[in-house]
Amino acid sequence: MFLKRLILFSVLIPLALYASADAHHISGEVKVEGDKNLKNLIVYLEPADSSKTQYEPVVHKIMQKGRRFSPDLIVVSPGDKVQFLNDEDREIDHNIYSLSKLKSFDLGLGEKGSVLEVSVDKNGSGNFYCSVHKLMEGRLVSLNTRHFVVLEKPGSFILPNIPPGKWIVKMFVSHRRYKSAPLNISVTDSSHEAVELKVVKK
Repeated sequence: MFLKRLILFSVLIPLALYASADAHHISGEVKVEGDKNLKNLIVYLEPADSSKTQYEPVVHKIMQKGRRFSPDLIVVSPGDKVQFLNDEDREIDHNIYSLSKLKSFDLGLGEKGSVLEVSVDKNGSGNFYCSVHKLMEGRLVSLNTRHFVVLEKPGSFILPNIPPGKWIVKMFVSHRRYKSAPLNISVTDSSHEAVELKVVKK
């Protein structure tokens, strides 16, 4: 089981990268068919013109302490790197690995104070584990964007500092029996509010 999820906003990447005098926000609500309380719904934006998805690679950090990953859910983009830092108080080793389609890797054994690193080169999602501690589990989600928000449960959301232009609002749903359709939106001279995203059964 994952740890209690944190609500992660796009501020995981410094907002200064996106903030501008004419930036706006997009806000709305996520509704799930049957009022299913799905967890970790990721609302994100992609530019309608895919050629505009250019950004500098970022290094993300995941701590390992108390035999747990923190955070245990992380959103990255292709080209980014993820570092696993062993911050245990005692001499505890961890071996981080994944057999997912997103990225299959085995980083070997990392002792206390060590930093193990892996690069992400495509979109997708997958779980990672510690072969030493069977209850250690996390999820890596790679999206072609820097604008996203992770919802611990269905409800309201806000995406800040959105530059003007044409965007596609999408949602990553980890539950295999549910899906969500993308929504085209145009950000011009005002912010967009009351955007409704629906998650339905497949």
